[in-house]
Amino acid sequence: MSGTWRARLLLAGASSAMLLTLGAGCDTEAFCFDDCEAGATGTGTGQGGAGGSGNGPTVTGTGGGDQPITVASSGSGTCEPTNPVEICDGLDNDCNGSVDDGIDFADPRQCGNCLTNCYAILIGADPETVTCTPGDPGEAGTCAGECAIDQYDFDGDGICDDFCIRTEDDDSLCNNKDDDCDGLLDEDVDKCTDPDNCGICGRQCNAANATPECVSEADPGVECTDANTVCVIGENDCAPGFHDVNGLFSDGCEYPCTETNGGAEVCGDQLDNDCDGAVDGADDDLSGDPIIGDDCFGGQQPGDDPPEGVCGAVGNEGQYTCGPNGYVCEGPNVVLPGDLIESCNGDDDDCNGLTDDDPSDVGASCGVSNNSPCQLGQNQCVAGVLVCVGAINPGVEVCNGRDDDCDGDVDLANNQPPADSIGTCNVPPPPPNGSVSACVGGNLACVGGVIDCQGDVTTPANTADTCGVDQNCDGNLTNQPDTSSDVRNCGSCGNDCYDGAVNSIWACNAGTCQFQGCANGFSDPNGDQICEYACTPTGPEVCNNVDDDCDMQVDEGVALPPPTQICGVSPSATRPECTSGVTVACTAGAFTCTFPNGVCAGGCSANDEVCDNLDNDCDGVLNENVANFGQACASDAGDPPPGDGACRQFGTFVCAGPNAVTCNAVTADCDDLPGGCVEACDGVDNDCDGSIDETFNDPGDDAAFFYRPEVVATRSAAGVPVSWIAAYEASRPNATDSSPGSGNGYVTSAPVGETLDATPACSEPGRIPWFNVTPAEATQTCAAMGGHVCTFSAVTAPVPPPEAKEWTRACRVEPRTPDCTWGYNPSNGGAGGPCTVSDTATKFCNIASAWDFDGNGANGDQDGLLPTGDLTAENCFADWAGLIGNPAASDAVYDITGNLREIVNDNGTFRVVGGAFNTQAESGATCEFDFYTVPSTFKFFDTGFRCCFDADPDP
Repeated sequence: MSGTWRARLLLAGASSAMLLTLGAGCDTEAFCFDDCEAGATGTGTGQGGAGGSGNGPTVTGTGGGDQPITVASSGSGTCEPTNPVEICDGLDNDCNGSVDDGIDFADPRQCGNCLTNCYAILIGADPETVTCTPGDPGEAGTCAGECAIDQYDFDGDGICDDFCIRTEDDDSLCNNKDDDCDGLLDEDVDKCTDPDNCGICGRQCNAANATPECVSEADPGVECTDANTVCVIGENDCAPGFHDVNGLFSDGCEYPCTETNGGAEVCGDQLDNDCDGAVDGADDDLSGDPIIGDDCFGGQQPGDDPPEGVCGAVGNEGQYTCGPNGYVCEGPNVVLPGDLIESCNGDDDDCNGLTDDDPSDVGASCGVSNNSPCQLGQNQCVAGVLVCVGAINPGVEVCNGRDDDCDGDVDLANNQPPADSIGTCNVPPPPPNGSVSACVGGNLACVGGVIDCQGDVTTPANTADTCGVDQNCDGNLTNQPDTSSDVRNCGSCGNDCYDGAVNSIWACNAGTCQFQGCANGFSDPNGDQICEYACTPTGPEVCNNVDDDCDMQVDEGVALPPPTQICGVSPSATRPECTSGVTVACTAGAFTCTFPNGVCAGGCSANDEVCDNLDNDCDGVLNENVANFGQACASDAGDPPPGDGACRQFGTFVCAGPNAVTCNAVTADCDDLPGGCVEACDGVDNDCDGSIDETFNDPGDDAAFFYRPEVVATRSAAGVPVSWIAAYEASRPNATDSSPGSGNGYVTSAPVGETLDATPACSEPGRIPWFNVTPAEATQTCAAMGGHVCTFSAVTAPVPPPEAKEWTRACRVEPRTPDCTWGYNPSNGGAGGPCTVSDTATKFCNIASAWDFDGNGANGDQDGLLPTGDLTAENCFADWAGLIGNPAASDAVYDITGNLREIVNDNGTFRVVGGAFNTQAESGATCEFDFYTVPSTFKFFDTGFRCCFDADPDP
């Protein structure tokens, strides 16, 4: 809480104690306790300081006799007699200058001072035994007394507030009653082991054919209950001849059986020897059978010799197990007779005592081919090895007109000629280096079973050689030209330097063709040594549509001016479409400008500009023809409140056509937000349905999400729902832990000059609650939530129906028995016990007499307002835990005592109840204290409210 806010509340608390002080018997603002006479009507006068006045608001309430009392806080500062004689009320009744003079402070009715009434303090005490021992002057005395008949002080706080009728000397009778009136129930019954009262009275441990036991899982010192104590059948609890095999208590020892073989299960006798419900192989424990696990071979039974052949070979051992019909030899290497088929290998594979008898792999055809002249043989078993008998296999194919390799082709081997008809023939001698021969060698071929030379070329021996060609095929060259200087055979035969020449001059030097230049009037601009271009150079190339440098190109490489010089582009234009995107070219002897599509179509004038994210007129400004381009915007721009709510996204205005813009922000999906679509009481449209903090009775367009206030169900003793009450004092949506927020609660009507803010109420922890609120505001606010201001009935007889006293029932935690005087934690009270506070115990609620705001008693009692459900106000809640099905998450009504007084509706009359942070005595903050009635326009800094509902607002 901020310093400014806290200081303001502290000051306000001090002022209220001065402004709202009553007369006789009252020690808190407008609260009357022990000395209000039934049926009395009067006016109390506030006592101002000397020379000053105590002007303040006027509040109307009822006294002990339900008669109206008007309390005005204004006074003149003079003494006026209030009683003919002095009475014990802390006032100078007879105006003699002395207060409470002549009073007997040893009287139990005013023990030590006027505020201490021993008879009121010692509840349940025998009035005949009540005594008073006065203390220092003005201080409370010491009250003492003995308990009346059938009244006891079980918690040792000196108050005989426990009623009990003693019927027995002990609690050995299990009946859930305190028979010996010692504050304990059935403490002499052993519910931890008693099979007739196992965990709870009357639960007997009975089971068929068994004597069950009672066993508790509770830790030492912890009470044995139905939850931690059970009936079980122990190992030795079955009757003789019966056993508990399935472990179910419900059918007891259900298995009749007599152990045999000393209780050890053996294989093959079809008996349940150990009476565990499993016979022979179905029993997991055959450790008592001496044969199980011994080594064996396939097909062998205990006492038999190992089987013949492979079945009894070393390495094929297994171990005895128990099968459905007796012992079985099993293991990964076990081979049973008949598992293997006999084959030709020298072994007895089928374990019949004979080796290689009728093997399965003989008699099959063998060999390579059955094509003539080849033939297949037959496999036979010889000395344990398969042998191919009678086969004639293929030979080597040769050129002889026969199928030597039996492949079906004559004089072919694998579709190729036989080896003796493959090779070259009539091969000429090689010509000299750098020359070729006119002759060609041939290749052998098998033709009709005869080898022939095919494809050879020969020439007559007297043929003359040509340049580079051994024409007579003798391996020598004659009659050769000089290739070092012959321009037609330059460097090699047939290399004519003038082949392809155009207007050029060539020579052959050292066997290399050399370009000697172009003929007069011709040039070679591309360097390809062809002088086909007639041209006379005039100087460097300029943009004139003429080949000035005679390189066969017109206007190439001309220096281009920048776009700002000839294209109308502003020097301030820096975007690519006006700089790098603009092409300047020399075309047909003149400079031209080419812009990207849509740019400077009208000569870079202002009329060219459109909204398309291009600088269309190249003036250096983008989209200046439309307003707001590039400015920030929201997805709900132009929509009425609340717009997109929590789904609002931000972006910028972008083009939406040549002359318009639109916001590019896209509304979010509330499912993707950190808090999802859950509607919270925060003044924000969290589910983005157009409604803010909507409630169950008007959930908006998205009916799945609405604000679900934290509430507690209050029901009748029969479990029938009566109402739901807000778990926290009402706060505004914009309230924090240091600020109460702003906005009024007028929804349908308001006083003159007030607006209809329609501020909704929240039921949330950790917020400064809503104070300075009128009953009219609270009524309209609760109605808008689908509820109403909580009801409170001051009528005691006849008893009003439950729906007429919602607030009182929630505070008292009815139907708990006994119910509570204050809305303190009934399960964890202070030294005074549940639902109480004492000066020596931890303070539970924020009321002035029990709470020092700065925690330093030496500096005086500092009072201030706390946020709702503040953890420092330990146990300040009406505890509905476990009552009528309230879940743990919503079982406490916080600050119903203290923090703020709360506006309630008593059959059309508004009251303020529950006490506040500035209430001076806890007796003025009880669940049924009904002193104040207020008008619908009343509001004060120590008064707030909470709402109640006829239907669950969080279904």
